[in-house]
Amino acid sequence: MLIRRLLNTNLLLAAAFACLQSALPAVADETAPALRPNLPTQTPEPLKHMRRNRGAANTLARYHWLDKAIDANSNLLDSVTSYHSASKILVKHPRLGEIAEADHYLCRRLTQYPDVARMLAASPYADKVIALDPEGIYRAVKKDRSIARKLAKNPMFHNMIGENPDLGRLISTYM
Repeated sequence: MLIRRLLNTNLLLAAAFACLQSALPAVADETAPALRPNLPTQTPEPLKHMRRNRGAANTLARYHWLDKAIDANSNLLDSVTSYHSASKILVKHPRLGEIAEADHYLCRRLTQYPDVARMLAASPYADKVIALDPEGIYRAVKKDRSIARKLAKNPMFHNMIGENPDLGRLISTYM
């Protein structure tokens, strides 16, 4: 008797489900809202002029993820290195190698200031910067021989010479 009741209940549920299933799509089609066409997306215009501000440049130079910001806007590094104080802060940045990969002319931008060039030569993060743009350090060493001595004392000096033997020749000339 219990089995008959379960079978009847299952048959009743199956019939009710079939009725509901056939009725639901018709109801859903009538109440579905009409979709609007896609709106055209507007791409922002690239900045033609980047505002420069010493305080903002110093803040950006301290920003830990500056390399990601420079990937998004390449003019940012030019704005930061246009100030002497921000360049001094940037030389101490722990992600200086990644920043140099985003802009290969970073060494030239930093060595335009003599004291920043000396700080770069002593920085343990300078190996990637110098490897990507050795011309900047070549010019700085030719202007100031003390940079060659500081560069020779750099903890990453052996890596720099291994990647760029011309740098070793230049340093031996000016020491």
